[in-house]
Amino acid sequence: MSTRDGLASWSTGIRNDEPASVDALDRDKIARALGNSIMVCETPLVVGLYGSWGTGKTSLMRLVGRHLETAQGGPITVWFDAWRHQFDENPAVALLHTMVDKLGLGEEGRRLLAAIAGALTNAALRAMTVFNATTDFKAFEKQYEEERFQIREKQVRLREHFERLLGRATDDGAVRLVFFIDDLDRCLPENILKTLEALKLFLNMPGCVYVLGVDREALENSINTRYKDRDISERYLDKIVQVPFSLPPVSTDSTTSFVCSLLPESLHDIAADIVAGLGTNPRRIKRFVNSFILNDELAKQTFAGTDYEVRILAALLVVQYQRPDFYKEITELRDALAPDDTVEKTVNSLTGDRAVGRLIAAVEQDAHALDGYIYLSEAVGVRRIDFDVLVTEIGEFKINLIKVVREHNGVGLKEAKEMVESDLPIIVGTGLSRAAAEELVEQIRGTGSKGEIS
Repeated sequence: MSTRDGLASWSTGIRNDEPASVDALDRDKIARALGNSIMVCETPLVVGLYGSWGTGKTSLMRLVGRHLETAQGGPITVWFDAWRHQFDENPAVALLHTMVDKLGLGEEGRRLLAAIAGALTNAALRAMTVFNATTDFKAFEKQYEEERFQIREKQVRLREHFERLLGRATDDGAVRLVFFIDDLDRCLPENILKTLEALKLFLNMPGCVYVLGVDREALENSINTRYKDRDISERYLDKIVQVPFSLPPVSTDSTTSFVCSLLPESLHDIAADIVAGLGTNPRRIKRFVNSFILNDELAKQTFAGTDYEVRILAALLVVQYQRPDFYKEITELRDALAPDDTVEKTVNSLTGDRAVGRLIAAVEQDAHALDGYIYLSEAVGVRRIDFDVLVTEIGEFKINLIKVVREHNGVGLKEAKEMVESDLPIIVGTGLSRAAAEELVEQIRGTGSKGEIS
């Protein structure tokens, strides 16, 4: 078979990390519900679309935007990537500049935008940049006072400028304008606060709806960096956002279908194995599948005849991604996969894991069965950068565990209690850094319960 024929048979290739353009996670119903609510809600309004890293916030906002744009008499939508504009002098100006360009507001829009930018500019800072040892202090003081007067005068008129510009964009509230603000939680704390304060102070105009796609915990951590008070950071966000919406988990069936959409048809049989090992985080799965597809192609070139078993490769990569410490044990000594209740071994508590069980069975048949697979996984492995935390056993002081869960997830007492009283194991944290996951596990253990990183 020629190289061209081989590539043609490889119908699904490695994907980039851009938001999905089609609904592969069965979230269109959610998008329609949100879109319908946005079209009839009172304005101004701020919607918080909450979800941890990689859960599909941007893709869902794109679906909502598409629904709004195709609806009869639907609103005008404006997309704003806060992270790309975080070093602009003022994020409110950058957001409005995006709106002026999108709506083609012409000279009047640019003139109003310039007036807003001028009112927000710190002219005193510009004067300080030319201060040096030869500066005439009396002249500088006079210039400073004059500029401060001009700033105060402009700031008095600032609200009026905002009203005129947004009134022009919305035909004084007759046309609904929906801003999608993405990646705000990736910005520096000071820039996050500038954007949130602009939403509260200047941009809350009739006809305007703002949809924030954020990781609530990351956003609250940034606010906490400024105020050094967790209670303030939680209340601060609640004062900005009137409609909080937490992204619901993706079902196992929908995730399996999503994995199949990423894999060549010849590999669809292992989709369930991947979901069982990795869970339902879309971005995590996409990164893993990219690594797996490349490993699979290398394996076909490396293994001779029928020696290659794709399920073993998938199992090893799942263990490498989910349990890196145990994977390292396996690479150093295959005996790490031999359960033995007479000694303390990691594998003893993992025999019920699907991927680990498959590797145990392979090594039992042939002690060197994993050698080639390990070589490949070392060459094209995928490093885990986010972790989930599970409660595996609830101790005597359940009320303390409820408090930990409530504070970590930013939910009410009722929701935290329901989470703790659900079936074990309980996922209480997702998409966390290694350090954050370890800290949460320590808090769980401090309540007398047992927790682990997954």
